[in-house]
Amino acid sequence: MAITKYNVTWDNRLANLIWANGSSRVDYQYFGDVLAFDSTYKKNKYKRPVVIFSGSNNHKQTTIFGFGLLLDESVSSYRWMLENLMEIMCGKKSAVVVTDGDKAMIKVVSEVLPSATDRLCAWHVEKNVTSNVKDAELCGLFRRWLYAEMATEDFESEWEQATDMYGLREKKWSCQMYDKKEMWASAYLRDKFCAGYRTTSRCEGINAHVNKFLKSTHTIYELVQSLEMVAREYQNRELLL
Repeated sequence: MAITKYNVTWDNRLANLIWANGSSRVDYQYFGDVLAFDSTYKKNKYKRPVVIFSGSNNHKQTTIFGFGLLLDESVSSYRWMLENLMEIMCGKKSAVVVTDGDKAMIKVVSEVLPSATDRLCAWHVEKNVTSNVKDAELCGLFRRWLYAEMATEDFESEWEQATDMYGLREKKWSCQMYDKKEMWASAYLRDKFCAGYRTTSRCEGINAHVNKFLKSTHTIYELVQSLEMVAREYQNRELLL
């Protein structure tokens, strides 16, 4: 059975909306241990962020768990969205949540799913590194810390050496990265089951696919219909396999 939930603003306008069809809800019970939570798409008449909840099925394919339409990208909107997703999914909570590093999203995941591991999308981390680091060797070190199999002791040792060599203690950005190391460094994530997820690129792949179905003039009703077609297309691929 498909479920739709929504809330309204003080002046009775639609604030947030979330929906999932029956197949998506079944898939979440099987494959929802790892949840990718992404909101980057705004191609609709109201310029609202669209949230895509997805995961990986037993064929290593992307599977869609649900969609949401947000009033804004605030903590309160994300909290409403994630809380209602958990309710729609019969209370089953994900063990790993992959996000793009948005501060509001990170805060909400820690509040709604306090026992879950919040893994930062490696693609977004690497993009952040290249925008803040101009030294090619240091960029290479960050890529190694992101992807290489290593023990936490080795990471800490290499970070300490890099700190002395590149003066990382004096840079606010690198200090913030170190504080979040358990969310992005491979050494701290190697014992977590992530279903092959390192990035939210699957969500971004869905976004590209959604582009075929959506128009900037779509009303909310048309938006929901189009995204439902996307979900059914992904589910048909799963049925074929």
